[in-house]
Amino acid sequence: MKILIIPDSFKGCLSAKQVANAIEKGILNIYPNLEVDKFPFSDGGEGAIDILAAKNLGSLITVKTEDALGKKMKAKYLLFHNKKSAWIELSQSSGIMHINENELNILRASTYGTGVLIKHALDSGCQEIILGVGGSATNDAAAGIFQALGGSLLDKKGKQIEKGGADLCRLVSIKDPKINKSITWKIACDVINPLIGKNGASTIYGPQKGASEDEIKILEKSLLNFSKVIKEHNGKSISKIQSGGAAGGVAAGMFGFFNAKLFSGFTILSEIFDLESQIHSADLIFTGEGKIDSQSLNGKLIGRLGGLAKENKIPLVCLVGSKERGLEQKFFENGYIKVFSIQKEYMTVEQSKSNASQLLSETAGKVLRYYIEK
Repeated sequence: MKILIIPDSFKGCLSAKQVANAIEKGILNIYPNLEVDKFPFSDGGEGAIDILAAKNLGSLITVKTEDALGKKMKAKYLLFHNKKSAWIELSQSSGIMHINENELNILRASTYGTGVLIKHALDSGCQEIILGVGGSATNDAAAGIFQALGGSLLDKKGKQIEKGGADLCRLVSIKDPKINKSITWKIACDVINPLIGKNGASTIYGPQKGASEDEIKILEKSLLNFSKVIKEHNGKSISKIQSGGAAGGVAAGMFGFFNAKLFSGFTILSEIFDLESQIHSADLIFTGEGKIDSQSLNGKLIGRLGGLAKENKIPLVCLVGSKERGLEQKFFENGYIKVFSIQKEYMTVEQSKSNASQLLSETAGKVLRYYIEK
């Protein structure tokens, strides 16, 4: 029996590699002679560059930049060995993981720090930028990236607007940065939501970044104005494109600013690693994610794996820290997915996080025994 372990990270708790190790430990504790292949993965958001580096596909470059609220920091990106392509991970600098919960400020949070990483890669000679989005603290539709690259976003007085999504309501005109027009831009998206509307960036993901109902209204108004000015500037319609709402509208903004192509992050990475052929040879697949809800099928790792598992008729076991009620049938309809929570009833969320590795191992062992002995 061959088992494939393809987990995402448990955000704020364990990296994808740590999750994979914990699941493997639980499996081998019960059945030490099984063939197990670990494949820590990502949907294109957090952790992708570490996975790429672990597979020796490039070198990690560290750059002085700033977080989403302008605090100085260092962040890294991956420069592929050909020196012409770079994978920039938005969460490295503009990620919510760098901001304390009581300091979240979605109205002023900016992707400027991510733009600094991109500029460094371009100045180093890169001709292709793959921007992995996900885990952002921002809702500025890549305005900060554009400003960091030398672009101007001007108000009615011809002055640069402030950083952050809220100030996009004051945007009147755009001046493009002086960068090479032949650059290839690919956005690795982790959701399929549009930029604007009831399923858009502000409404769906704003609350996760600390936005109140009033702030969501402000951001929605700002993104509507932003979309209008982009259309006037270069004729591009960005408000309804699939995945445009990824990372607070970064995907839509990059399409509007630079004609970037939007892809599923999972698709890009699975092609790089030829994941489908590895899945085809497996008898059972384990994956994992800290929390699953109704959004987990919208481009996330679990939903994508579920499709491949169903296509190849291979059972997929998903180990999670927590799950939304009533999801089991919905997940099964989208693949051969069985969802198991690792959390014990007597444990608090914080206790579960502290013991996540052990809980993953225990649950993996119990689930595997069921599959082998049934």
